[in-house]
Amino acid sequence: MRKREFRVPVYLTFDEKEDLHRKAQAACMDHNQFIRMLIMGYAPRPAPDDRFYQAMDIVKEMGDKLELIESRARDPEVITMLEAEAEKWHLLQSAIEKSFLTPERMEL
Repeated sequence: MRKREFRVPVYLTFDEKEDLHRKAQAACMDHNQFIRMLIMGYAPRPAPDDRFYQAMDIVKEMGDKLELIESRARDPEVITMLEAEAEKWHLLQSAIEKSFLTPERMEL
């Protein structure tokens, strides 16, 4: 872990403090992590609600089922097709997670 040696006191109004707390909490971070991300040029995203994770579970399950079917298939063409389809589902899952969970780089 990095050694942090410098403390930076910042004075905020009550409303600014509440806004910082609310935004950090929405991103599932403490205010220190939230401020560090901002300093590094990233805009933390609010954590998605439970519907996002339920949908991602469905996408993952569909890819897993395709892989299971592929493992039981005998025709090489079918196996190749199912492998490719399962890979597409897993790539879709990864792309959706990235777009909703990865912080955006800010242009300063």
